[in-house]
Amino acid sequence: MRVMLATWATASHYFSTVILAWALRAAGHEVRVVASPGVEDAVLRSGLPLTVIGPPLDLASVWKGFGMLPDTGGDAAAHERARSARALSMFTMGAEQTVDELTGFARAFRPDVVVYEPRMYAAIKAAREVGAPAVRLLPGPDYTGTRREAEREALDELWERLKLGDADPLGDLTLDPCPPGLQVDLPVVRQRMRFVPYNGPAIVPPWTAEPPSARRVFISLGTLVATLTGQMSYVRDVIEAAASLDDVEVVLGVFGDQTALLGPLDPRVRVVEDMPLHLLLPTCSAVVHHGGSGTLLTTMSAGVPQLVLSSVGDTLLNGRQITASGAGLATVGLAGAAPERIREALGSLLAEPSYGLAARALAAENTAQPAVGDVVRELERLAAS
Repeated sequence: MRVMLATWATASHYFSTVILAWALRAAGHEVRVVASPGVEDAVLRSGLPLTVIGPPLDLASVWKGFGMLPDTGGDAAAHERARSARALSMFTMGAEQTVDELTGFARAFRPDVVVYEPRMYAAIKAAREVGAPAVRLLPGPDYTGTRREAEREALDELWERLKLGDADPLGDLTLDPCPPGLQVDLPVVRQRMRFVPYNGPAIVPPWTAEPPSARRVFISLGTLVATLTGQMSYVRDVIEAAASLDDVEVVLGVFGDQTALLGPLDPRVRVVEDMPLHLLLPTCSAVVHHGGSGTLLTTMSAGVPQLVLSSVGDTLLNGRQITASGAGLATVGLAGAAPERIREALGSLLAEPSYGLAARALAAENTAQPAVGDVVRELERLAAS
């Protein structure tokens, strides 16, 4: 079986596809990753082949534009519509700039199955072109599914331009690595699968195996904060809020190019660069993060309570879902969440045993989901039919 895997050109998005791709390869199937320029290093370091298509997509400029949305006079609904329209413009741009090369590659490669990340609409067109099923692989809670009706008009216009007819934006099948206790209940054709974290390769330092001297709090705010704000002062506020708690050791995870932006830090803070998150979690008592789906599910699979500092898009949904599960709390970051509020929420996570119990219950629920190898067999049956 040949599988074409279409991913967005960012490492954090690509990481959510790697375990399935490995399982397909281990079962003897041919997998080809297809993406725009920008994700080459992440793909090659994962040991998978890549075909680069289309021009570089300037996604960062769209994200920065969220800080320049028109003033809606405090009208939350109007602001959400403006935000959603800008976000959707990024996805339609990606579809229109990659569809010709993506479909051209599909005609040459002749995949039996097309697996795509949510919003990779050009992949649906490619699947239609070669008569293959289009399989949507979720990165976490189904944000795309929740937006289906709200974005119908804009998607109808894109569908007309791409000549997609009656193709479903949610594909023919959804692979869902998010346990039911954390997922949104939506009427989609769903194949559940166990989430197995992949955050890139690393040389693991010995100290990660040693018991911490205090309650270890890991802070991971990804690339979103620096992209939206252009600076790291917000990260410093979060660090100071965590470090002010008693009997707490703070570990800050950053990318190598972010370290210089931080400036001097409290000596009690340990900074680790480019370290895969799942390697650091076994000794942690809590995780503070920006709400990205990869971080959300990686923390969930480790059974660790989490504080989500939501900001835009799917991070807001992820914050609501982790709060509803009882395995964490959420507050609105980047929009004025005070350090005092972060400190209070984090203190509650560390002090109240119910959060740890709920977090471990979610991890157990994840373990009970179908293994990735079982999902591969479902894809084999889908391709054969």
